[in-house]
Amino acid sequence: MPEKKIDRRTLKTRNAIYEGLAELLAEKSLKNITVQELSDKIDIHRVTFYKHFRDIYDVYEQLEQGILNGLERLIVEYGEKPPFAFYPEIFGYIEENPKIFKMIFSPHNTGLIYRKLLELVKKLNSQIWRERFGIDTDDPTAEQVILFHSNGCLALIAKWVLSDYAEPKEFIVKTISALDDNMVKFMQNRKK
Repeated sequence: MPEKKIDRRTLKTRNAIYEGLAELLAEKSLKNITVQELSDKIDIHRVTFYKHFRDIYDVYEQLEQGILNGLERLIVEYGEKPPFAFYPEIFGYIEENPKIFKMIFSPHNTGLIYRKLLELVKKLNSQIWRERFGIDTDDPTAEQVILFHSNGCLALIAKWVLSDYAEPKEFIVKTISALDDNMVKFMQNRKK
């Protein structure tokens, strides 16, 4: 059965709900957000909300899955490119979705999406390092370096997002690219 295409109005409403929830999650925890509060924030009727979602948790789950799928697609698509070509795409995606990423790194968030994002980054780093650089990612040192790299990247991104993008994107790209190069060189030199 072919997938039903979502019309523009429906897509616009769903995106408004996602963004409204992201804004609220940057300010308070999910358990403290009501459907009425979200509906009031984005100026829709509760009935409209319930046409699209079961409850606040349904919105959150779909928002989370969309973010993770979008990032995974970007990482897989650009992961084979050198860092100076790869990172501008990732950081561009982050800049295009400021409310979403502010929510991810907000201290009010449960941390669940952050942990899922970290697992995704670790998995994809491991895959890229193994396939592109020939690094044995089962090696305990490689595992520790990938964990360090993944956490470090997310910490830099979080600082950048929570500072309202105080540093230019190019500065962040250059910094993370240099760190990437050094970590890969470290792992490759261990084999010699």
